[in-house]
Amino acid sequence: MNKIIYLALSCFVAASLIACSKTHQDDTPTTPTTKKELIFGASAMPYSTVFAQGIKPILEKQGYTIKTLNFSTLEVNNQSVNNGQVDFNLDQHTAYLNVFNREKDTHLYPLVHIPTIPAAIYSDKYASIQQAPNGASVLIPSDPANTSRALRILTDNQLIQLKPNTNPILATTKDIAINPRHLKIKEIDSVMIPRALNEVDFGFASGGIAYQSKLDPKKAVLREKVIPEMEMVVTINEKNKDTQWAKDLKTAYQSPEFKQFMQKYNQNQMWVMPQSE
Repeated sequence: MNKIIYLALSCFVAASLIACSKTHQDDTPTTPTTKKELIFGASAMPYSTVFAQGIKPILEKQGYTIKTLNFSTLEVNNQSVNNGQVDFNLDQHTAYLNVFNREKDTHLYPLVHIPTIPAAIYSDKYASIQQAPNGASVLIPSDPANTSRALRILTDNQLIQLKPNTNPILATTKDIAINPRHLKIKEIDSVMIPRALNEVDFGFASGGIAYQSKLDPKKAVLREKVIPEMEMVVTINEKNKDTQWAKDLKTAYQSPEFKQFMQKYNQNQMWVMPQSE
């Protein structure tokens, strides 16, 4: 009888050890495989072209596969990055990104600054701003980040003065203190400005919109001095900022190989290289 009891206890202990061992193995975390397929939210902007020609080949050499989804609006593109449908996009500067996060309660993150086409003020009627009469009409974007951008161009060229202590990144038309030439400044959707340019004296366009709208560079009468807040950035979801693929994407933009590509690509000196990375 004792032998039977001993044998039963031995089997119970052995079974318990096996079960515990299996539980311990099941609880051991596994190292996730590094993500190698990236989804890029593209647009008909020059930044997508530079990515395709200058960055994609670098990533492909590292074993990445790039899948492209095309978007007609930046808002939908950004929401797709925020909800995880898309890994990254390229069509905004940090000032716009910060406003978007604040207004839309999103978690977009500027991964790295990239080459930028400066914004400019264009005219179908005048070769220079000095030719314009008093009371000239000027269209500027209605979105806050680009409103301040347009006002800064006018300020830098002594066409208007802002109130003292105005934050130039947050400036609005309400911050205009002096308008000596009585410019008629009107805010409209930025994508509408190139279409309405022949109806007004001057109109602001970002580099991307000017490119997309095929605006003649010779019609630019004033050009932007690009500051870091207005440099274009690779935008990702903040939760992905420490992933290996994000680090590799950032490194690709900062690599000597890409800088050599831009030296050849930027023959017309249209692009400004980032001051901050």
